[in-house]
Amino acid sequence: MAVAVNPRLLVVADLAYAGSAARLLDVIEALAPVVEDPRVAVQLRAKAVDAACFERLAEATRRRVPAEAALVLNGDAALAARLGYDGAHWPEEVIPAHRPEVPRWHSAAVHSLEALRRAEDAGMGAAVFGAVFAPGSKAGEAAGLDALRAIAGAARLPVLAIGGVTPDRVAVCIEAGAHGVGVVSGVLGHPDPAEAVREYLAAIEPATRESKTR
Repeated sequence: MAVAVNPRLLVVADLAYAGSAARLLDVIEALAPVVEDPRVAVQLRAKAVDAACFERLAEATRRRVPAEAALVLNGDAALAARLGYDGAHWPEEVIPAHRPEVPRWHSAAVHSLEALRRAEDAGMGAAVFGAVFAPGSKAGEAAGLDALRAIAGAARLPVLAIGGVTPDRVAVCIEAGAHGVGVVSGVLGHPDPAEAVREYLAAIEPATRESKTR
């Protein structure tokens, strides 16, 4: 079943942060009660594994996520389409010149205006900008809210803010122009991942309503 993808909350299921495939799949399975919400998408990311391992993990993830949930695969559009994923996501350094026809939705990581323009020219559905705050999932410096505001203000497509975004930081990200937020540690590191998603959605709802009244 085709799922419309326009997330306010992008949950990045990152293998490196989870520590093992088994732990990551446990988290993904725990998210099943909340990821059918149309505001949520789950992105599978596993950078340090070979192609065969990545495909097995992608297959296992697809089986654990309800068909009604939006599922995005990192870096391999052909595999995403073959396994029934709804979208594909590209790191900044490999943004294609033109997005493929399948899957239906595409996003790209951007860290600069130049990368944003490449993502727009390629026909991406969204840009993921960060790290806005110091990341909780890896080492990295914060670009800050002013940088987010500049990117969102210049963008012709929705921008998702990522990097150290806790529920109490959601409102300032949306006030700065973000369409929504991406999270890794805020969900994967929570003792109850489904409850974490509910906390983010509870913060997103009033923030987006407020942004529409400005």
